[in-house]
Amino acid sequence: MKTNTTPITATIPSLVFDYGRKRIPLNEISHLKSEFGNYTKVHLKREETILSAFTLKYYSEKLKNTKRFIQPRKGVVINKNEVDCLENTDDGLFVRMKSGIKFKVSRRKTVEFAQMFA
Repeated sequence: MKTNTTPITATIPSLVFDYGRKRIPLNEISHLKSEFGNYTKVHLKREETILSAFTLKYYSEKLKNTKRFIQPRKGVVINKNEVDCLENTDDGLFVRMKSGIKFKVSRRKTVEFAQMFA
């Protein structure tokens, strides 16, 4: 019988892609976006993307307990640590990411986002 002699260390929170072949740490993920209905495109900080065959709902359930990811509107989940600023315009409230991408915040979540990032 083989035994594992490697010491147990604290695991870094991560998401698993490609059915266990690729593990991405949560702090490397910028945002997740729903694509083509049942697919999710995961955008990483280093401007790399991963297309996954799982839905955004699947990933938002996995990320719900981390308190690091929030959903400004339907179809997008963002990393709070990657938010640069909030922009209040005539068209509504927008979240600007450090990468320069802007996402509109839904009407029902504007107060929550304004308090969160004030």
